Amino acid sequence: MSDTAYDPVARGTDRFDAIECLLARYPDIDGSEQAQLELWFRREASAFEIASMASKDSVAEGYRRFRADHIDRFKPVELVAIFVVCTLALCGLIAALEIGA
Repeated sequence: MSDTAYDPVARGTDRFDAIECLLARYPDIDGSEQAQLELWFRREASAFEIASMASKDSVAEGYRRFRADHIDRFKPVELVAIFVVCTLALCGLIAALEIGA
């Protein structure tokens, strides 16, 4: 585990180390720290950085829990979009069957 203190404006390897510290403490983090983790995962981190973080044994549990709790879930807007697309596809299929019959 890294002993680097969390710094919300850290960049590069310092930022990676700060995120590692947060994941090592997860779920014992506050709302602003959670927001920083979400920002890093969704906007800042490269695929290589995420893979590097995922491979660290020191944060494995926190990484898995954070991903399951916040990153890998569908958001309400995404669920609505999936429902609309499926409904439209079903209506199209029904209409095509009615026209063909």
